[in-house]
Amino acid sequence: MKVTLIHNSKAGDDKHPSKDVLLFLIEQSGYEVNYQSTKHDKWVAALENPGDLVIAAGGDGTVGQVAQRLVGQDIPMAVLPMGTANNIAKTLGLMDIPLEQLVEGWATAPRIKFDSAIASGAWGTTQLIESLGMGLFARTMSKVEHSGHLKHVATAEEELATVLDLLKQRVSRCPARSLTLSLDGQDISGEYILLEVMNIEYVGPNLHLAPNISLNDGLLTVVLVREGEQDKITNYLSDCLAGKCDLAPFTQYQGRHLQIQGEGFDIHVDDKILSKDNLASPDGSIVIDVSVAPQSLEFLLPKS
Repeated sequence: MKVTLIHNSKAGDDKHPSKDVLLFLIEQSGYEVNYQSTKHDKWVAALENPGDLVIAAGGDGTVGQVAQRLVGQDIPMAVLPMGTANNIAKTLGLMDIPLEQLVEGWATAPRIKFDSAIASGAWGTTQLIESLGMGLFARTMSKVEHSGHLKHVATAEEELATVLDLLKQRVSRCPARSLTLSLDGQDISGEYILLEVMNIEYVGPNLHLAPNISLNDGLLTVVLVREGEQDKITNYLSDCLAGKCDLAPFTQYQGRHLQIQGEGFDIHVDDKILSKDNLASPDGSIVIDVSVAPQSLEFLLPKS
């Protein structure tokens, strides 16, 4: 069987296996491997004719970028989680399976359908694999992206804890935004300090915002935190820092299509930040549409 391996050797920390180790594990299981590094742009062209299986070895950024390019194709994808948060792999139930066992399990693993989503606005259209959000998390992501907070962090665990602490510090300074929200025609407008449209269970530093999500039910989960509920976020982040980041106590809705309208906010789309300058129309207003793309991806899910 011919497979294409997309590998981000910079993902996570130095505990993850090297290129040579990955190739040995995969080839000894009988696969003919076309190796592509994310350091070079050739990996995108390699997905035009990837063979029988595409393997993403890296973190959520790598998995998400590969998945975006496989939406709507009849080619299954396998994940070797090697990042910091690994939110997609956690949602798929792969984190407790050793890499060797994951590779061995591909031969008999079922092909499971997986929903993606489509986000569109003034910037264009983007395939959405993980989540889209505004407010506390998007603002903190932007801050981390342009600062040196994580330069001297040695391990994935330390990086997650650092981001959790930054989120907690910024709760009281995060302004609420007036959002006009329509979910499948239902008005859920309000003043919000956090909005996350979830396609998977986790976001950011393993925040478990959508614990009851299904992989392929054709529904998005919308998580909302209103002005005045700052204590809920602070307490939840404290629990996460103490190792008890299980169930988020925030308002949730489910639906197929969400329209967001407002002014003056940035968003994240998966791991990318889009600033208000990219989002606003000439009159300054922001309109974003998010709709589910049911069962548009396939993953191989080996059992532990």
